[in-house]
Amino acid sequence: MRLKRKIEIKIAEWLKTDYALLLTGARQVGKTFILQEFIRESFPTYSFLSLHNNAALIRAIMGAKNQEDFILRLSAFSSSPVKKGGCIFIDEIQEFYTYLEKHPEIEEYFDLITAMKDITRNTGFRFVLSGSLLRLRLEKLINLNPEGSLLQYELFPLDFEEFLWARGVPELVIEAAKESIEAKTEVPSVVHERLLSEFRLFLLVGGMPAAVSAFIDMNSFVFVEMAHKTIDDFIRKDITKYAPDDGRVKIESIYELLPRELSSPTKRFVLSSIAEHKKSEQEYMNFGWLSQAGVAILSHAVADPIIPLKASSSLNKVKVFHEDVGLLTYLLMDSQTKQQMLLNGGDGNFGAIYENAVAQLLHAHGFKELYFYFQKARGEVDFLLEMKGGVALVEIKSGKDYHRFSALKNLLSIPNYRFSSTTVYYNGNVSQEDGTCFLPIYAIEFLRK
Repeated sequence: MRLKRKIEIKIAEWLKTDYALLLTGARQVGKTFILQEFIRESFPTYSFLSLHNNAALIRAIMGAKNQEDFILRLSAFSSSPVKKGGCIFIDEIQEFYTYLEKHPEIEEYFDLITAMKDITRNTGFRFVLSGSLLRLRLEKLINLNPEGSLLQYELFPLDFEEFLWARGVPELVIEAAKESIEAKTEVPSVVHERLLSEFRLFLLVGGMPAAVSAFIDMNSFVFVEMAHKTIDDFIRKDITKYAPDDGRVKIESIYELLPRELSSPTKRFVLSSIAEHKKSEQEYMNFGWLSQAGVAILSHAVADPIIPLKASSSLNKVKVFHEDVGLLTYLLMDSQTKQQMLLNGGDGNFGAIYENAVAQLLHAHGFKELYFYFQKARGEVDFLLEMKGGVALVEIKSGKDYHRFSALKNLLSIPNYRFSSTTVYYNGNVSQEDGTCFLPIYAIEFLRK
């Protein structure tokens, strides 16, 4: 089944420019498939080259003398004719930079990213690049590449709305929910129950395209688990292959411990869980590697809930969410627990799963840095978001105790603090109480930076 993705609109807009296109994103989020389908439909000819396990092509690119020589070398490796007016798609470009890291003796080389400067105008070819784990390297590389020559997008797992499209939920149903939530009025009960049910499915399936397609096509969680296992294996292999030598063992340990630490009472990652841990910036860099690789999403504790939140954030108090909630439930839950969530979502303690889904959707919708509030005397608030020039307080409730949010009330009682909004996302419908807005958990999909 071909999945409808929002990124396709942005890629279509790229055609109106004369830039090269770079699509980044975590492993298995669908980059290659989306780009290949789009290029096939948009260009009379195209060439596809992958750098995966292709050291000969990487060395050939590095040895190019100029843009014309670069094109000539690509044509020697392409299985289809390279023609002007066509598109050249180079996939898995992280392999280029991994090769460089393993060969420090190479000092001068033709660089893929910097080669994109004016390449369309100079050669008559359109270029598309794609790869995983590129956030680890892109900041430095993009600084070398003049602004305007490369259009960069990041692809995430399917968000909840894309999941609804895949499930065939009518647009009328989605729009009815959006309108009610924007107006802060109750969502029609038939719509509310449908979306709540779909959200519980989303918690189990997640947004990785292979898992979603397996569920849609086969209507069986057996095939979903097979997809999750394959993706989890890919992640573990990537850590082994790409993580720095001096941090690999600890990064592997963090990934292994992630489900357990997230499901602990505090949901915070305890550094002492890591073998031979050290409270240092180097230790934090191991968390950062997982984040930059697209494997995890970090949320940092703040001591003072005022803008900028980063100013009072802590490196030592961190929550580590999985990139995809479906992969988390695969790692965390057995079949019986999954059935309990699906049938009686409001009767269990699934706080870690709900929070992970919210972190995932917030991250995909523009909240690149996530924060939570923590003070021993006042308690903890799940998410603090910088919105509309202020700080928005967000609590996530998975069970029936949705009226218990003492930390949030403690913050609201402090005269010196001013908050742009206070929202509790839970399994119920839209309501208001003492200045706090209660919204259905699926409404987090409609929140944008």
